[in-house]
Amino acid sequence: MERAPAILLVGLGGAGCAMVARLAPGLPADVQVLRVDTDARLVADGGPGAALQVGRAQTRGMGTGGEPALGAVAAEAEEAALRRAFTGVPLVVLVTGLGGGTGSGAASVVARLAAEAGATVLAFATMPFSHEGERRMRQANEGAVALGQKAHGLVFVHNDLLLQQVSTEAPLSESFAAADAWVGGALRALAAAFEPGALVPVDPAALRGILASPGSPTLFAYGVGAGPGAALQAARAAGSCPLAHAPGAVTKVAALFVAVAGGPALTSADAFEAVGAVRLRFGGETTTLLCARIDPALGDRVEVSVLGASLPAPKPAPKPKKGAKAVDAGQPLFGFATEETLRRGQFGGTPMTFIEGQDVDVPTYIRKAVRLPAG
Repeated sequence: MERAPAILLVGLGGAGCAMVARLAPGLPADVQVLRVDTDARLVADGGPGAALQVGRAQTRGMGTGGEPALGAVAAEAEEAALRRAFTGVPLVVLVTGLGGGTGSGAASVVARLAAEAGATVLAFATMPFSHEGERRMRQANEGAVALGQKAHGLVFVHNDLLLQQVSTEAPLSESFAAADAWVGGALRALAAAFEPGALVPVDPAALRGILASPGSPTLFAYGVGAGPGAALQAARAAGSCPLAHAPGAVTKVAALFVAVAGGPALTSADAFEAVGAVRLRFGGETTTLLCARIDPALGDRVEVSVLGASLPAPKPAPKPKKGAKAVDAGQPLFGFATEETLRRGQFGGTPMTFIEGQDVDVPTYIRKAVRLPAG
């Protein structure tokens, strides 16, 4: 009987499958790949790992035409096959693009089925460019809320943010390379928790305990350093990672998993110095797990990956019974951040204001992809 993989990387929809195909050559052996899409051509293109076409009866081998409802039905139609794929897998990393039909509609279904099969589900979701229009952004927001309720952890990658990582003359492929580096760093770090022989080992069950409940506000950051003091450099680079500085992103969490990977020169002292810098930036007062490993291929480079979460927001308290002591209405409550609030800040609860296809409540530097100076 074939052993279930330690980590199953699922690419969902066109954007998710494309990212998984780019990441696959550099993945650790404990990471297996599953590509899921409604488009028969994309599923049959001979890409990495296994492939599953969903919604054959609903889409007849074509895409969803940008309809999330059709994407949801397509995934539900292959429920049995998806459940089989997730059975026995400790960790499912779901990569998808929100805004279209397959990602926005099917992502929450796939996350739910994986969680029901016993897997911890960490999702990376790309969000549309501002110029893609109101309808696509609205569908992305709705898909993000639905996915956030089913996945144990959800990390957003804003396409507008990617444009700031390269010069204005650089090809678009270089922008997406930044997203590949972030997600690839997360996969390598998570896989290290399942590999024996780490310099500082971590119990995979404890790692999964950080993302114990669906709906947890999630933090992810990644940084690289090289040469003398590389571990501290990498920790500081993770602290300034754009994913941790997107508008409304989670900046402090209760539980942290910090993975430090370096060449033969990496010491335990280096690793603990790095985790100290990460804790100073992101928290982790309740739980901080450190996983350190030696990878000769890194040479004098060090990679630091950070995954963190806090407990989900409490449900609204029921109305007090007659005669009961009233709750202070002025007491602040922590609310689960939807993609709309992450992107639009204090405007998250108001109708979108679109002018010439752009949501003008989104900060100008994001809409226009202005590269901000470092520091």
